[in-house]
Amino acid sequence: MCEYHSKFNEFMSELNAQRGVLSKELSRLDKFVSKMYHDLEGIDPGEEYAVSYVTQLHDTLKKRRVVKDEMARLDAVLNPLRNVTGEIETSVNYRKKVSKRWKRDFKMTLTLEEVITASN
Repeated sequence: MCEYHSKFNEFMSELNAQRGVLSKELSRLDKFVSKMYHDLEGIDPGEEYAVSYVTQLHDTLKKRRVVKDEMARLDAVLNPLRNVTGEIETSVNYRKKVSKRWKRDFKMTLTLEEVITASN
């Protein structure tokens, strides 16, 4: 039982870590776009800068869109899992108590591995 719970928690940690990576990248790109807007205010938008500037802004916005799309895909999985995490914790804790009681009341001394090994 605890093995399943541990795997779930590891999976959630991986998803949350990936969300953090994506958030940092989005923040970095947002800051770059903001800097570009700020720089635009201070320059004379002559023709020599215009194409280069627009190209750089366009590329940055495309990268930003890729990151946002990946975040949306991740959130489609992560948000529902976050919503049920509390229920899972409650259920696992309840099951641990019942399992402990069964082991005591029924004098269960075998492990699952011992049962499976003995049947092979």
